Amino acid sequence: MNLLLVTKEDIVQKIFSLVCKKLSINLEIKDDTQIKNKYDIIVLDTYFIDDRFNIIKQYSKKLGAISSDDLPFEKAKDFIIKRPFLPTQLTQILSQQIEKIRFEEKKDSKKQFIKDYETQNTISYLDSLVDDIASDIELESDESIIHKPSIKQGGVLDGIELNKIKSLLDSKTEPSSIDELDENDWLDLSDIIDKALEEVKGYQFSENKPIKLILSQYNLNELKPLFQKLNQNVIDNLSDGKEISLILKLKD
Repeated sequence: MNLLLVTKEDIVQKIFSLVCKKLSINLEIKDDTQIKNKYDIIVLDTYFIDDRFNIIKQYSKKLGAISSDDLPFEKAKDFIIKRPFLPTQLTQILSQQIEKIRFEEKKDSKKQFIKDYETQNTISYLDSLVDDIASDIELESDESIIHKPSIKQGGVLDGIELNKIKSLLDSKTEPSSIDELDENDWLDLSDIIDKALEEVKGYQFSENKPIKLILSQYNLNELKPLFQKLNQNVIDNLSDGKEISLILKLKD
């Protein structure tokens, strides 16, 4: 601890010297208030409590005044040493101020530690956030990935999307060498036709049902060409309301 005493009285200087030595305080004595350095404690004797008193406060952690009277409220003192005072009284007062300084330093140190800790956590969080954003950007730049928001309610692929899919398929299905070519790559036209006919054999086609022609739905002029190709027996059966089967072919 550093203490600055501003006084002109020898007795005050001697008492402070004894007490500061006992408390292991570095003592500096001045007879004016032209202060440029900072101290832990500054004590001004009663003759120096003037308009500069509040200005001197900024140079100390604790500012004391030696006075026989209480100072007015506007004076920014931290403690008062009542005149006259004994070494034991001064020892007690300075010890209390030293404890207050140490307590405040510990409190400030704790606040700084918490602030540094929160700052470090914030930096770590931001670093993690940057990594996540970079990862998202990398995924979004991969054209092989279709993102869920872009799907929405479905729809028809446009030309650009079809070209992307085609280029992806071509890059994945293109053989890297002749040894990797599948046998289907070497089929000529006749082989393709033979293979197609072979596959068609297994297909099930719908049944070829006969076409029914109701003659009463047509006039005689429309039916005359057909009757000229039929014999009289068939025409008689039709007249009697009977049903006949007629097979039409282009060739025998």
